[in-house]
Amino acid sequence: MTISNVATLYRYEADKVAQNRAQYTRETAFEVIRAHNCDVSYQLAAGTSQTVTEAKTMAQSPWRFELIERGPIVPGSVILQIAGELFFDDAEGNIVRNYSTSTGAGTVVGLIDYESTRCTIDNYTGRPLTATVTPIAIVVGDDWSVLNRTTFRTSAAPLRPNGFNVRADNVETAVQYNGQADNQGAITGDGITGDVDLQKGLAEITFPAPVLASTVFYNAVSYKQIPLDPAILGLDPVRLPSDGRVPIVRDADILVITHTKKDLVNAPAAGLVVNAGRDRLHDAWFEDSVGTRLDPAQYTLNKEAGTATLATPFVAQDAENNALVGDLFFVHRIDDMALCTEARIDGTLQLAQPLYHNFPADETWVASAVYLGNLRGRVKNFACYVTDPGYGGTGTPSNGQYNLVNYPIAIDNRGSVPERWKIIFTSTTAFRLLGEHRGQVATGTTAVDFSPLNPQSGTPFFTIKSDGWGAGWATGNTAVFETEAAAAPLWLIRTVLPGQATVEDDSLKIELRGDHN
Repeated sequence: MTISNVATLYRYEADKVAQNRAQYTRETAFEVIRAHNCDVSYQLAAGTSQTVTEAKTMAQSPWRFELIERGPIVPGSVILQIAGELFFDDAEGNIVRNYSTSTGAGTVVGLIDYESTRCTIDNYTGRPLTATVTPIAIVVGDDWSVLNRTTFRTSAAPLRPNGFNVRADNVETAVQYNGQADNQGAITGDGITGDVDLQKGLAEITFPAPVLASTVFYNAVSYKQIPLDPAILGLDPVRLPSDGRVPIVRDADILVITHTKKDLVNAPAAGLVVNAGRDRLHDAWFEDSVGTRLDPAQYTLNKEAGTATLATPFVAQDAENNALVGDLFFVHRIDDMALCTEARIDGTLQLAQPLYHNFPADETWVASAVYLGNLRGRVKNFACYVTDPGYGGTGTPSNGQYNLVNYPIAIDNRGSVPERWKIIFTSTTAFRLLGEHRGQVATGTTAVDFSPLNPQSGTPFFTIKSDGWGAGWATGNTAVFETEAAAAPLWLIRTVLPGQATVEDDSLKIELRGDHN
């Protein structure tokens, strides 16, 4: 009799019983199945098979790949094409699908490591089983970022008004943008807008186009309270106001009130009379659209009446015969001088007399004038010696002497200069003139009047009459004297506060005015 069993087979015979066992070998195999649902077939036992269908949901495996062999990658520079669709890097480590360049919105489907260049995409609904990844754009290099708006705090505060500047370079064209804050902190220039809190140093700036963050620089001047050293200041700091500011106008100062106006000349033509609309002009001229002045020979001024008449014939040119550019303008200035009787702490100035002109308050400037007193050119300390004593020295009087009583040295205000002079005789009649600061200026003889020319004014420094020399002069004899100018020394100190240059060229003009008899 034979009995069949799943695992063993038994057979009975007359004289013996034998048992045969089936031999099985177990093997384990693993296979990655990329599917949501799958059918699994397996055999239950040897000699018998049965197919069982079982449904099972499996986790979706992410895509992982590296873009390049070596990084880093510039954030925000990656564009990938996967299965015909574009994916973007949002510069914050995310890979975005359905990205809108106008709104910046999209669906995050994965991550990107900028250092290792490894990308992981794990959230992609409807993702195909296989796809080709094509890099459209990748910028490899050190980390940098692009921005068109920034907020930051300066390293020090409070800031000086008009002392804040900012600049940055366009990311595409490398064009530099420059902005400057006014005295209220409003930032403008080259399309830049924004504000800076002058007390706290907090700046918020918007650029007209995307710029490289690495090119954004600012310049600022801040205030800092430090102990004042009397040895450095030269005065006791206790006498200074708490804010360090001192008045520039004081009681009894002479003030100059001035206003300049610029009028367009319509249809300039020969003989045209241009009226400033006010009389007693201090100064007036014509200039073109770029500030080049009209040749003074092309017009005549009547400052008392406040008019100017163009020449006949009239040519719109400068003093070098170059044609003017654009429109012609008549620029005229009025000035009044007055004595300040009271300078109040609120900035109000009280004057000793009423002003002659009507000055517009929002366009008028007030300046303090330096009073120099009576000025005139003169000659002093004249002496004659046997040998050259040097400038300011003394020696043995010479036989020849100049007759200052009957023939004084003539000098006028226009040609006079502050100088110490020597006249050294090279023969009994010939001599040369030397100045302490000018060196040898001229040569002359006792036979004619001696009038060395001042090249700055076009007039003589002085005039020495020939009749005053007399006789008795010898080689080496020296006459020394000094001249004073119709001027006064001034210390001019122009202070430029630290900061970025705002103009390419700058200048100032010093005006000397006075009364004469």
